[in-house]
Amino acid sequence: MKTLIVGAGPGGMATAMRLAAAGYQVAIYEAADRVGGRMRGFELGDYAFDTGPTILQVPRVYEELFGACGLDAYDYIKLIRLEPNTRIAFWDGTHLDLTSNIPAFKEQLARFGPDLSAAFERWYIEHLRKDKVGYGPYLGTPVRPPLGYLKPDEVAAALPFRPWESLYDHFKRFFPDERLVYALAYQAKYLGMHPTACSSVFSLVTFLEFHYGIWHPEGGFRALARALARAAEDLGVDIHLRRPVRQVIVEEGRARGLLMADGERIAGDAVVINADFGHAVQTLLPAHARGPYTDRWLNRKEFSCSTFMLYLGVNRRWEHLPHHQLYLSEHIRRTDPLWAKSAVLDVDDPSFYVCNPTIVDPANAPEGHSTLFVLVPVPNLRYPVDWAAQARPYRDLILRQMAKLGFEDVERHIVVERHYTAETWRDEHQTYLGAVFNLIHSWQQLGPLRPHIRHRGARNLYWIGGAVHPGSGLMTILEAAKSAVHFIGEDLPAPRRASVTVGQ
Repeated sequence: MKTLIVGAGPGGMATAMRLAAAGYQVAIYEAADRVGGRMRGFELGDYAFDTGPTILQVPRVYEELFGACGLDAYDYIKLIRLEPNTRIAFWDGTHLDLTSNIPAFKEQLARFGPDLSAAFERWYIEHLRKDKVGYGPYLGTPVRPPLGYLKPDEVAAALPFRPWESLYDHFKRFFPDERLVYALAYQAKYLGMHPTACSSVFSLVTFLEFHYGIWHPEGGFRALARALARAAEDLGVDIHLRRPVRQVIVEEGRARGLLMADGERIAGDAVVINADFGHAVQTLLPAHARGPYTDRWLNRKEFSCSTFMLYLGVNRRWEHLPHHQLYLSEHIRRTDPLWAKSAVLDVDDPSFYVCNPTIVDPANAPEGHSTLFVLVPVPNLRYPVDWAAQARPYRDLILRQMAKLGFEDVERHIVVERHYTAETWRDEHQTYLGAVFNLIHSWQQLGPLRPHIRHRGARNLYWIGGAVHPGSGLMTILEAAKSAVHFIGEDLPAPRRASVTVGQ
């Protein structure tokens, strides 16, 4: 039973690992010269940069992935726990360190108000229960039809957590200080939403970071991509680099293989597409096989913001600053629709994130030097910005903004640099609209209302990535890989291997 996977992103490689361990013959075809998809990274001289995720959550997801394949994750990758998880700097000059050291966090909260430590204790205990009720049945299992989520016992278990609340209202109920509300709800931006529009079900993400910590893979997320590839190859997966796909071959309503850019036809029993959904549905599928996912369908859907990125190689270290920092401008409190979804370019006081990985992973830069990764939410290409005119002044603005996180006078230390705009994400990473966090996670685009892993326009064709349930983010994409193998196994059963023998 031969399965062909288009794209060597983390979702594609995790799917390949699970399929190979279950007895399928698997081959991955990747257009780039290295694995990782958006996570593949790049080098500028002696400096190495990650380009996709920079936050690793819930290590057990990786342990379970490798363990399901008969492997030990820690034979392939070393994880470094970070402390603090993230420093949040506020518009008024104060800051808060989010940390898994709960007593230390509660001490910080006491400086914001006398009752906040007790409020956090109540919130944390509630989320110990919410994790049990929410993670397994919703994040960790294959998507069900809409009516499948109306099981009386599950509904009864979920109601005490008030899922109809917004994430903003949820945190405001516990913490009256608006600084804390936005600090604890900042992950909403990476779901493509403002906390006032995002469901409170996603407070579980905040809890998971407190409970399990934030981690960094030694060697960066580039090394994590290579680890997934090595594990897949140890399980018998063939990975073909520099092999762009022109189109999925669909005949008689069924995926039959791949037509490569060089004209070669490769036959397969099933095809898994691990590419950006909006881009792939427009370019990799024949018109007769797109199913419901027409251009009109895409135009009706809400996609996330894009990001302006600065990748800086600098000739100094900032050992005293945390690995992850986020500056929240007062503009984060604007809830008018265009501002709330980052459809307006903030040229006055933009919120931004800085990753300072060299303090725990010094091999990515020469001795005494650093790499810095700066991310600013900006409009996706549905809300055009003249980046040819704006890129340089915006770069200059962000370099000045970095002083708010302790990176003062950073410009004079720059040795090498590169920037990305929404157009870069579209052109170099084939990301629809440059929307790096894919479809937003509104109620109209959650669970069974997202595209299904089983393609609805052809049999034996499947999707893996941030567009399908449970959504965008590295952790959730790896959970989706488990679901993809479940659906493929239902449609095209393959005998499980009696044993797995790998060469470490």
